[in-house]
Amino acid sequence: MAFTLSEIMAARRQQTQAQLQAQRGNRTAVEVDEYSTNPTQAFTFYNINQGRFQPPQVHMVDPMPHDSPKPPGYTRFVCISDTHSRTDSIQMPYGDVFIHAGDFTELGLPSEVKKFNDWLVGRQTSWVKNR
Repeated sequence: MAFTLSEIMAARRQQTQAQLQAQRGNRTAVEVDEYSTNPTQAFTFYNINQGRFQPPQVHMVDPMPHDSPKPPGYTRFVCISDTHSRTDSIQMPYGDVFIHAGDFTELGLPSEVKKFNDWLVGRQTSWVKNR
């Protein structure tokens, strides 16, 4: 019987997790992902069921309207990604922390990076309300 690379990797990961759990006992620990130094291998492992794989710790939530008020005492994180040099029409809420999670250029050109940086500087004061 032949096994695929994905099946071998999954079995190896389960074995490693079982060993770590036995070593830890009841203690909680955060482990560095074994594929963190090999993105290609990580992609292969985590992409086994592309489109259907959902890590158990992730919970999908509905997005909030961009103009909804922030409740008192809360910290609002504003996270966007994949803008691909198309930032002109983005509507964002006020936030305490702004995160751009990647892919902000279309081709990776220096002119696109400069345009994105200029956009960030220009929007800086509109993201965080004065306290």
